[in-house]
Amino acid sequence: MKKMIFGTVMFFAIQVGFAQSQDAQTFVSNMGVKAQIEGAKQQILPAIDTAKVDEFTKEFDAVASNFITDFTKLVDENYDATEIKDANKKYAETKEMTQIAPKDAAAFEQKINALQAEVGMTMQGLVMKYASEEAMQQAEE
Repeated sequence: MKKMIFGTVMFFAIQVGFAQSQDAQTFVSNMGVKAQIEGAKQQILPAIDTAKVDEFTKEFDAVASNFITDFTKLVDENYDATEIKDANKKYAETKEMTQIAPKDAAAFEQKINALQAEVGMTMQGLVMKYASEEAMQQAEE
């Protein structure tokens, strides 16, 4: 009997955790993070060697996807699940983002800054790897 009760409790705990992750994914999507990253990609593409655009795009998209996943995890860990759910509901009704604060703003900001720095360095490496000779020469000038 104890095993059955424990199993049921674990099932519901997993479901609640999964639901919060889905809510965090929706919240990040509503924030427009993916669109912002796509905008950055469009600004970078003219500097990429035309023969290497497909390779660049594949790597860029993988880095962007990982960033969104990591950012979503940070939101999931650092924001109140009820506030996220309420913000998503308001966005669905009005298309207006609700500003909510993380549980520990200073810690969250530190984690976000570290994540952004890491992704920024990776993106810079991609640009250096795939940039055209002309773009590299212009950057040096």
